[in-house]
Amino acid sequence: MAGRQLTLKNCRYVLVDKANMLENVDVLIEGDTIVEVGKGLGGGDELDCRNCVVMPGLANAHTHAAMWIFRGLFDREELPQWLSAVERAEEKLTPEIVELASKAAIMEMLSSGTTLFVDMYLYPEATAKASSELGIRAAMGPVINDKVVEEGRAEKLVTDLLGAAPPNVTTIINVHTTYTASEEALKTAAKLSQKMGLNLQLHVSETRQEVYKIKKEKGVFPVEYINKLGALTSRTLLVHMGWVTSWELSLIKEAEATVVHCPASNMKLATGGFLPLVEMLNSGINAALGTDGAASNNSLDMFREMKTAVLLHRNSYWRTDIGAPEVFEMATLGGYRALGLKGGRVAKGYLADLALLDAASPRLRPLRRSNVLSNLVYSACGCDVQATIVGGHIAYIRNEEFKEKISEIAEQLEQIDF
Repeated sequence: MAGRQLTLKNCRYVLVDKANMLENVDVLIEGDTIVEVGKGLGGGDELDCRNCVVMPGLANAHTHAAMWIFRGLFDREELPQWLSAVERAEEKLTPEIVELASKAAIMEMLSSGTTLFVDMYLYPEATAKASSELGIRAAMGPVINDKVVEEGRAEKLVTDLLGAAPPNVTTIINVHTTYTASEEALKTAAKLSQKMGLNLQLHVSETRQEVYKIKKEKGVFPVEYINKLGALTSRTLLVHMGWVTSWELSLIKEAEATVVHCPASNMKLATGGFLPLVEMLNSGINAALGTDGAASNNSLDMFREMKTAVLLHRNSYWRTDIGAPEVFEMATLGGYRALGLKGGRVAKGYLADLALLDAASPRLRPLRRSNVLSNLVYSACGCDVQATIVGGHIAYIRNEEFKEKISEIAEQLEQIDF
């Protein structure tokens, strides 16, 4: 897309993707797209990046942005009790509160290098409004449940959001879980996804209890169940997946669906299980990474999530198959690929969604070409991000003004008693 030009000059390092690194180069952006990466480039506004590590923006492939307001409130409960506590607290939420809480979450994500997030929550139009105002790329949509289906509102909810969504917001369809939605609700969501060409996001196989319940009632396992209902396609995002069978992986591979891993949230909520990440990646299943919401993680920092994912699987497998390259691709390319977006790489023709990190940060030192990726995954944190670019526009730059703005929002939300 032609438009305003921006050149990132003299970048100390450019991490193109998990396997490619460039040094002392420029990145030329036109409109929302990277048009060239190389030496001696120029055009439009210029940003001096000689002290920066430039990398693809991070894709938080599953979260509940407005649950930022519940951070730290329900930290002792296991998942069933946690859900009950959250549902009671949600009775106080309004579109205005959700918009404000979404702003706080988005600002936190932008300040830690996230350029895209996939959301599932109440009042998606409020979160879409916040996303538009702050310039982050996002995907969200209504939750299709039994009440919505019974009232015949499912398609209208989707089309209303689709019609009103700003350019940086992709409309998707959400179903909370296989056990809270009826068969009719799941079928309705699947048909809408196919009819309208939209992604479908579901929590699936998160707990052993869920697997037992579906197997007992439906005679099959959760992934088999949604496949039977026509809800397993290349547009499906299967979130959590801690209790999945080998034959279900075959179905996921055949459908070309995406699995979204949320390691910190799952461990904090004591959901147990074992997501077979090595087997998934070896079979070619697209995998992405998400933080889940701030009520259950409690961080929205994707750098922390990458490290957590590596440590969890090395501990679980007793092997080092999973490392920095694998989780870095999940956290960048994997999330963009799930939505059919050409992002997650710093390369010609890709979306100009980028994170710029402070090369002088002690967490990135010593900094050598051979250890940049390792330092980003195992040592860096969101606080090392100096600027975040989304679609060629600087959506975040580290300064006191940004800090004061998020503080003002937080102070308003802290007045609400849960």
